[in-house]
Amino acid sequence: MTITDENPLAQSISVAPTLAEIRAKERVMAAISQLSRGEAIILTDGIDSPTSGEIVFPAVRVSTADVAFAIRHSSGFLQVALPSDHCDALLLPAQQGAAPGAEQCVTVDAATGITTGISAADRARTIRLLASPDASPASFSRPGHVVPLRTDAALPTSDFGHPEAAVHLVAAAGFPPAAVLTTVVGTTHPTDVASGSELHEFARTHQLPVVGLRDLDSAGIPPQSCLHVSVDLPSGRTSLESFTDLGHNYLYVVIGELSGREDVPLHLIPADRVLIDAGSSRAEPRILIGLPQMPGDEYCRVIDRLHQPHSVIRTILRRLGCLSVVAHFDLDKPQITGNGRTIHGVCSSDARG
Repeated sequence: MTITDENPLAQSISVAPTLAEIRAKERVMAAISQLSRGEAIILTDGIDSPTSGEIVFPAVRVSTADVAFAIRHSSGFLQVALPSDHCDALLLPAQQGAAPGAEQCVTVDAATGITTGISAADRARTIRLLASPDASPASFSRPGHVVPLRTDAALPTSDFGHPEAAVHLVAAAGFPPAAVLTTVVGTTHPTDVASGSELHEFARTHQLPVVGLRDLDSAGIPPQSCLHVSVDLPSGRTSLESFTDLGHNYLYVVIGELSGREDVPLHLIPADRVLIDAGSSRAEPRILIGLPQMPGDEYCRVIDRLHQPHSVIRTILRRLGCLSVVAHFDLDKPQITGNGRTIHGVCSSDARG
């Protein structure tokens, strides 16, 4: 980060991806591409030295052959990760004593069209039914041979476990958010899970792309906006959008084309001034972010998040294509922080070099 000579309070902040982040995005894109064809991927806890890996299939497309493959290379324990609201709709409560997070629900079989429920064909039918938007509670018998997993779709990617990441990737591939997961077992020691080079060798042997949990952070998958309103400005048509970062809601407007630009002006202003400032006759490319409150703590929070590698705001800026921004404070008057301290636009991150 550098501080501009013209305004010592205007911070120039790079948002260009690092080589590691580019590689992570490539792995995520390769995994999504593979899943979009209905084929499996390997999802690990870490790329360099994974301690375990999950075979992941899109549940709605899983075949008998897919399930047989998953059973053959795992302990045979198949789980289907689902959003919690889908579990609610199917009346799938968490099992008693289930740990918080991705909770295991009561096990199920398809109510019709199967025999014992344990065969690859039977489990494939049950899995596809769990992913179907047309399924109902009556579509299943309980207990069964497939374990639904209740996941929280609202979690940020930084908090994802394997089930949330699997659901996210399957949805990004264009399928209903339902993913089959099963842990790969070792080839040298079949009583243990595959890890490290053995897991990578398994992926190479079966031509399965490998993606890590933290790759989803670096890939910068854009968050969903709860507001998207088209607006006509003197500089042209754009949109008023919103994002949420660490529980704080912000409005933003983009003026002009930002792709490939450096030092794009980023103005941090009160939310009620966003459209007023956007409607000025100034046509140079810039970004306006409306802060939910006036206190200086809000300015500092946004600046701090701009420096965080995987924050929502950096993800949005990268999606816009800019390489760096110059963050400008609104200095019309001093601001009072939440602890009563008067500031003049200076945050703790100003001291960073």
